[in-house]
Amino acid sequence: MKGGMSISTVQNIYSEIENDILMLNLKPGRLISENSLCTKYNVSRTPIRAVLSRLAGAGLVDIIPKSGSRVSMINMEIVKQIIYERFALESMVLKDYIAVATDSDIKKLEKTVIRLVKSYENTKNFKPDKFKEIDLSMHELWYKKTGHTYLWEQIRKSDSNYTRFCMLDMLECENYEHVILEHRQMYEVIKSRDTSKIEEIVKKHLYGGIERVNAALNNKFDEMFTSY
Repeated sequence: MKGGMSISTVQNIYSEIENDILMLNLKPGRLISENSLCTKYNVSRTPIRAVLSRLAGAGLVDIIPKSGSRVSMINMEIVKQIIYERFALESMVLKDYIAVATDSDIKKLEKTVIRLVKSYENTKNFKPDKFKEIDLSMHELWYKKTGHTYLWEQIRKSDSNYTRFCMLDMLECENYEHVILEHRQMYEVIKSRDTSKIEEIVKKHLYGGIERVNAALNNKFDEMFTSY
């Protein structure tokens, strides 16, 4: 492997480390050893340094001169601005969705909420990443129905700070029951076509994570954040 490194192999290494960072398997602030990565992937330093440089460009790794590399901290100022942006956007999209959604569309939302509940209740085989995908699939339904597929794709490519913050809220604060309740409430608002309650429930859904993490921050997560 060390003699001839293919582009696909480098990409696979990048994707695996990227996923470990986004899923918090590699937590913010953790030092990254080039030697350990070389041993793990059975490659030389050259491709590992290329991968780390690319991760740094994506904001996932900080390369510290003469010291090495570490997983970047979560910047809460960026997280707050993304939540602010999503609140404004999601409120508008939901109002548009209520105006055009058919009974069949709303039935799909109901089925998605049921899937979310069943995923959580399946304690033996519960997978947080699967739960998150079902969560996102409900939002995807109303973006696509209203013709805002591009906006949804941009949300899915969201800044790494926000992605990791959401994972922290889910894995460490165990926000599952909050998420289920809020999706049920959004479904009921959509079903009743009551646009007057949209901002209230969307704000609760998007800003709830800040409240949960903030409550636990002082004794648990300080070392993961910058500019809180």
